Amino acid sequence: MANKKVLFAELSLVGVTVIWGLGFPITKIAVNMGYGATTIMAARFVIASILLSIVYYKKLKNIDKQILKFGIITGVFLFLGFYFQTLGNVYTTPSKNGFITQLNIVFVPFLYFLFFRKKVDMYNIISVVIAVIGMFLLSFNRGEFTGINIGDFYTFICAIMVAFHVVTASYYQKKYNFDPALFVIVNIYTSMVISVVLMFFFDTIPEITVSNLWPLLILGVFNTALGFLVQSYALKISLPTRISLIVALEGVFAAIGSVLIIGEILTIEIVVGGFLIISGILITELKPFQNKELKKL
Repeated sequence: MANKKVLFAELSLVGVTVIWGLGFPITKIAVNMGYGATTIMAARFVIASILLSIVYYKKLKNIDKQILKFGIITGVFLFLGFYFQTLGNVYTTPSKNGFITQLNIVFVPFLYFLFFRKKVDMYNIISVVIAVIGMFLLSFNRGEFTGINIGDFYTFICAIMVAFHVVTASYYQKKYNFDPALFVIVNIYTSMVISVVLMFFFDTIPEITVSNLWPLLILGVFNTALGFLVQSYALKISLPTRISLIVALEGVFAAIGSVLIIGEILTIEIVVGGFLIISGILITELKPFQNKELKKL
């Protein structure tokens, strides 16, 4: 029975990872419709907040000052990660946006070392070197290399912010044994409030009609609310390493979705660069299994 639950959780996460990947070209469609970055953010987090509040309404009364305090801290990092990812999508292609976002996984061990003095080994160093080379190739223009595309740079900042969110969220949840559902909800609420405030200051909201509302609904319902529900469920049942490996496929699905949905043309640089980033992630995440096998021998 336990194995069936793990299998169901991991297959559900695979489905959500496909949805997350498709979210990159869908975000690009929303941008092309005239929505600004903070408007897209506000819409997806308002929708997600409403849906998650409905699902967990019985638990909301258990939110205390401690979970509110640390949930807000990690929620700020969550907002920054999503904001720079969305802003990056305005200026770069969805496939590059998806691949570069995945750099957060190779950055996490270095943040653990910075804050908690957890040892960084040779695998971590090799993985980040390979992944950064991959990012360089993604930004490379065969005609003339004039520097990193501003959209790629924003997405790079996104990867760093997501890594900060992962590290702080993991630390606080383990230290204080927070309810994962409530902790995620506070994160979502925080991102929603910041997004709504910034939307009124920085964005000009286009006329909303039935025909241009669907990208926001998809991003809010499936990519945010459903995504966080399934991820929190999977993290509770499966191993974090296996979860990371599944989520690492997000960039691949972003590239496939970009080709199928908006007709993006994948250059050899994007394919090779994306492959190197995924390779860096695999080196980081498969290392524990390699170490276990070495201990057995």
